[in-house]
Amino acid sequence: MRQKKCDMVMKNKIEKVLTDIDEITKNYKNQKVKLVAVSKKKPVSEILKAAKLGIKNFGENYLQESLPKIANLRDEKIIWHFIGKIQSNKCKDIAENFEWVHTLDRLKIAEKLNKYVPKGKKLNTLIQINLDHDENKGGIDKENLDDFLCELKKLENLSFRGLMIMPSVEAKENELTLLYKEAFLLADKIYLSEKNKIELSMGMSQDFKIALKEGSTIIRIGTGIFGERQ
Repeated sequence: MRQKKCDMVMKNKIEKVLTDIDEITKNYKNQKVKLVAVSKKKPVSEILKAAKLGIKNFGENYLQESLPKIANLRDEKIIWHFIGKIQSNKCKDIAENFEWVHTLDRLKIAEKLNKYVPKGKKLNTLIQINLDHDENKGGIDKENLDDFLCELKKLENLSFRGLMIMPSVEAKENELTLLYKEAFLLADKIYLSEKNKIELSMGMSQDFKIALKEGSTIIRIGTGIFGERQ
């Protein structure tokens, strides 16, 4: 009985997030939103439960924690997103086990990922932008984006898909709104030159509604699906 109750709690949480997505984006037909469940510190059983409830995209921050999960869930056709800081010595395992990388901010890392992408595969990459110049976070300055993107395009095993934004944890609602507006303008500028859809990975459990209103196409939800970490 307790297990069924837990399953219903997660089901209700997922339905609430999906309802919020639909409600906020209903007037924007071109805004297709990808829901990534952030499963760091969560066991395989919880990820499997979410997968059975329809979630197909999962985000992991720590490579060593994620590898056993990926191995145990190979039959579930899960799409894995790496959303943590990328260490140079982890590039091979990331390239071989993940379909998406959200936190690319160094050309050296991009080159190593490109080197280790398995034959016949393309690694979807998002460039992390540090819009608020927070020294405690990763990400490139927006002034360096054009040059970085130019070099990234030379790496044939990486597929540039868009931008990722990680705001400061202290950011207030009005600051988040301005930050996400700026990110959207950056993405729109790239779209006008590339003519391809540019994904915007921005918004987490506490601020995804703000992010969606400003054009986010990928939201990263942890507690909003799995509940508070113990």
